[in-house]
Amino acid sequence: MSAAISSPRLSPKPQGYFGRALIIGALIEVGLVAGLIWVGNQKSPPPPPKPKRIAIHMVQPAKPKPLPPPPKPVMHPKPVPKPIPHPVPKPVPRPVPHPVVHHAPVPKPLLAKTLAPTAPTVPPTLPAPPPPPPAPTPSPALAQEAIAQYAALVRTQVQSDARVPEAVRLMHLSGTAVISFELLPSGQLVWAKLANSSGISAIDRAALQAVRGGGYPAFTKNMPKKATVFDVEVHLSANS
Repeated sequence: MSAAISSPRLSPKPQGYFGRALIIGALIEVGLVAGLIWVGNQKSPPPPPKPKRIAIHMVQPAKPKPLPPPPKPVMHPKPVPKPIPHPVPKPVPRPVPHPVVHHAPVPKPLLAKTLAPTAPTVPPTLPAPPPPPPAPTPSPALAQEAIAQYAALVRTQVQSDARVPEAVRLMHLSGTAVISFELLPSGQLVWAKLANSSGISAIDRAALQAVRGGGYPAFTKNMPKKATVFDVEVHLSANS
């Protein structure tokens, strides 16, 4: 009995698998080529700038040129002084003698005598009249009487000029103040002050104001011609 040995057969691969492998390999190759192209197109970063080097050269300073020698001073010859011409003295002419001729004396003309002007006659000056004799000094009795009369006149004037303050009227007050004051012979007031208070300041002020604001007559002829001090009583009340 013979056995027949048959060679093994390889089963054929399907065509679809081989085609897919070719496509995949082609795609991979295309991708590698594209990657190489892309990498080749990328620009490499510029290299870092090289540091600049500054070269320093040591230069020797130029030697200073020697200064030219100063010019020699020019010596000018001294001017020769000119001689001063001396004046030539002129010859003094000698006087020529003249013959002396004697003339007859000429008579002097007669001058008419002029009369001196006579001074005008001045009438004799009359003596100045003597000053009037001073007024006779009044006797002390007459002076005291004249002062008393003048004081009474002044007292009446001050009392009439006094004004009662409104506070005195409302409070029904009354009082008498004594005022001392000095008058010149012309009647001018020198000073005035309160000599004795009434105890009420409003009455004192009114009395002092009456003396200071009054005008007084001149002294009479029998009064002494000097400043005189007077005392006057000023009475003020609500009924005044």
